[in-house]
Amino acid sequence: MQLASYLSARAGKWIKGITLIASLLASGLTQAAGQAVSQVNWYVFPLPPLYIPEGQGKGEGIVDLALQRHLIPNLPGYQHKFIHVPLKRLELMLKDESNACALGLFKNAEREKTMVFSAPFFAQIPPGAMIPRAQIAQLRPYLGAGDKLNLSKLLEDEVLTVGVQSGRSYGAAIDELLLAHKGKKSIFLNSAPNAAKSLFQMNAMGRVNLMLGYPYEANFLNSRDSADFIDLKFYPLQEQPAFLLGYAACSKSPFGEQVIEQINTVLARREILEAVASYYEGWLPEDAHPLARQVFSQAFQVKPRVRK
Repeated sequence: MQLASYLSARAGKWIKGITLIASLLASGLTQAAGQAVSQVNWYVFPLPPLYIPEGQGKGEGIVDLALQRHLIPNLPGYQHKFIHVPLKRLELMLKDESNACALGLFKNAEREKTMVFSAPFFAQIPPGAMIPRAQIAQLRPYLGAGDKLNLSKLLEDEVLTVGVQSGRSYGAAIDELLLAHKGKKSIFLNSAPNAAKSLFQMNAMGRVNLMLGYPYEANFLNSRDSADFIDLKFYPLQEQPAFLLGYAACSKSPFGEQVIEQINTVLARREILEAVASYYEGWLPEDAHPLARQVFSQAFQVKPRVRK
């Protein structure tokens, strides 16, 4: 009987011990799961000067600053992790992960199938044509009111060659126009990682006459310490809308929807929109500042804050 009582007591202690261990493990697993769910994976991509992942101006891109100075500090309930990916992989990551987000994307019907978008926070001058000022005489037959370039006529004539980045969106209207002229000698596709720099080098060699891009890209290239990157002028395109809007986007999941709801609360603050407008204007050439202010005024009724 004594032996039976002893064994019974020992068994009780084992069971309590096992129960305690199981409870701790369950608690740990629950905590780990909670930590995983509360982490936002921010996917950033090399696209100066929106994101500047390395070199001169590292971390000082337009969206870099918006994310680091305004969005993340106002989302204290989450852990934030930055993951650098090529632009072509960005959509795949937001499709495959439930806690993936990115800042500075265009919204379209295809992306809305796998992403949930915030309210817009960034208005920008649509992509246009960049060309060295010394060569602008070539464009005069294609310039209309307001010095807007008729890209459709230029592509049809096949006299000049336009350099474009393969896989990049230039807005719905221009994407459709480029697709309609695919295969013509007036279009040169470039798939290099730093396509803007590569295309300008090809312009210097006479391979392309002009490049498609944003006005801030022209100013970014002009700021490089190289004799190759000087005197770029930006021309808006007749086929483009007045402006394009940029958004935050997260995976189309309950977690993504929750994050976007809180992002919208942050982006509703006027001072943040004004700050983003100032970062944007800071990368533009002086002759594009009036148009940039007009764009932000039309989109958000704000103007850039004075940069200190």
